[in-house]
Amino acid sequence: MSKKNRMPEFFINAFYESKFKDNFFVIKAGGKVIEDEKALNNLLSNIRDLTLQGIKVLLIYGGGRAMDVESEKRGIAVEKVGGLRINLAENISVMKHVVGGDLALSVSAALAKNNLEGLSLNALPANWADIQLAPKNDKDLFTGGIERIHARPINRLFKVTNFVACTCLALTDDGVVCNINADKIATQTAIATKAHKLIFLSDVDGVQINNETAGIITAEQIDGHIADGTATGGMKVKLENCKAALDAGVRRVHLLSGLRADALKKEIYEPVGPGTMLFSESERQSYENEVEAQKLIEGQKS
Repeated sequence: MSKKNRMPEFFINAFYESKFKDNFFVIKAGGKVIEDEKALNNLLSNIRDLTLQGIKVLLIYGGGRAMDVESEKRGIAVEKVGGLRINLAENISVMKHVVGGDLALSVSAALAKNNLEGLSLNALPANWADIQLAPKNDKDLFTGGIERIHARPINRLFKVTNFVACTCLALTDDGVVCNINADKIATQTAIATKAHKLIFLSDVDGVQINNETAGIITAEQIDGHIADGTATGGMKVKLENCKAALDAGVRRVHLLSGLRADALKKEIYEPVGPGTMLFSESERQSYENEVEAQKLIEGQKS
């Protein structure tokens, strides 16, 4: 189909509205994405376009690199176990300042700049989850764990807005501010709310296999990629979260670089996106049918 015979924009928009209207996406953005002004503005611009198609978006984020920089300025040691932070009083003080303060305000400013209507929260609302302290060792006083996510108050808030951004800070029942791994918050929230998509944005282009980004990985292949060493470190943890989400009923999970221009928009709206998509094998035929429909709508198939 030639470009001049491409379907009018009105019909393309109608196609995507019918496909995505009232879908709920959970997006986790790494600190490198949120801390980069250009990447943050690009991300929120992409999210604005999603919300205009009727998609509801929850953005969960952290700020690891910025916290390390601030800790160094203050002469505060940063200790990690298995890539996860040990949170002493001085560490959580830095996190409140950097993530709950500076980065939360940066997100609020970017909302205004990109004309994106929504809310920017500096901590997980207390009624969204049951949080308990979950120390990694005897010194760890402020690491939190999620006992349960409550879908009802989340869904209630999304009846009045299509977008909410929230940090990885949370509160225990007695008001202690703690840090929870942002990947874990996003995964557990996607499971509890039965999200249509769970999206992880980092500084890498999905899962690398033989030096190339894997376009598709099924839930059934994840254990093999971990066992053979294809996925290690942070990617191993991400794939474990992906498998947990897929096994619990989340239909699609995406891994992509949030530092690439319009990566989110391309992953959602193009038949073959720039990152790695994960789904269960039972979902493959549905995905292939959607790809063919998108190609026809976008005029990519003769």
